[in-house]
Amino acid sequence: MRTRSHRLAKLRKWGLLLLVVPLLSACSMWGGSREDDAAGERIDPPPADLEQAWLQGAEESAVADAGEMITVYLLDRNGYLAPMSLRADRETSAPVESAEKAIAWMTANKQLADQLPPGFVAVLPEGTRVAAVTENAAEQTISVDFAAPFPGIAASRERKVIEALVWTLTELPGIEKVKLSIGGKPIRSMPSSGLPVDTVLTRGLGINLEKIKDIQPTYAMGVTLYFASQSAEGEGYFVPVTRLVHRQEDAAKAALEQLIAGPQDTKSLRAVMAPDMSIEKLVRMADTVNVNLKDSSGMPKSEVPSSMMEALVLTLTEAADLPQVRVVMNGDDSFLDSDNRTYDRPVTRPLYINSLSR
Repeated sequence: MRTRSHRLAKLRKWGLLLLVVPLLSACSMWGGSREDDAAGERIDPPPADLEQAWLQGAEESAVADAGEMITVYLLDRNGYLAPMSLRADRETSAPVESAEKAIAWMTANKQLADQLPPGFVAVLPEGTRVAAVTENAAEQTISVDFAAPFPGIAASRERKVIEALVWTLTELPGIEKVKLSIGGKPIRSMPSSGLPVDTVLTRGLGINLEKIKDIQPTYAMGVTLYFASQSAEGEGYFVPVTRLVHRQEDAAKAALEQLIAGPQDTKSLRAVMAPDMSIEKLVRMADTVNVNLKDSSGMPKSEVPSSMMEALVLTLTEAADLPQVRVVMNGDDSFLDSDNRTYDRPVTRPLYINSLSR
């Protein structure tokens, strides 16, 4: 598992997600509409036959050197945004240059389509042009001004576009906030859906939002969970999903409880943890989340899936705003996972996620 730089000691912390928004007037800089959506229901335990295929895709590429990979959020065949770590033609020297390359990959373009993993597509419409990208290092902010007029986007796709831009740009070193504009004018709302757009955007926006019944946004908080999915080619990858839960003091514990509960959409996503696993203890110490888990299957005497451990680290580092995790399983921290990695020391969040072949 590759590690991020120390900037992840200050990971983005989730804020309240505003899922129910009023319909606002359209902006003259935009146009077009179209509809598409998908949903799931119950929770299934992780299928054993998916593990090997999943690991082949989700494991970070050993040939990727620091500075040569850029993480871009693309749409998979199920309509989910997923981070894909793509190799740049040359090493990028600054966030602005990386942002420009990332947005180019995120824009529908026949000439660049073969640079994306099979089954994944760009979220920005063809014809999208960037007028300027600027960075304010002191404020950890990157600003993207798109050329007007901006191509039309389907109402059902508008939120995905904003999510993909925010999550892609905040993957860049030192970037925590994003500002978006068209023709020099800040984007205030989306034209077809009426979705309000904050002047300054963060990962508190959420990603791949689940529709939860009986949860009032006013009394809720969002947690992001990493579940497994598989491409048509059999390669596995992680998908981040934001779920609304009742507001509570410990966001990390809430996230882990939901990770154990599994995904709602069991047709497209796979659980990464056994449903009978329980949290015995979860505490923060300095820059580390320490978690004690209990599993009735006898792990770690039985093999601990690498996919479970990686999803656990991704979920907890995001939720706890800390860079690393220490795991004890059934009172033992000397276990190996299915990829022969040890967990007797804290594990840092991976630098690159989902390095699929292309």
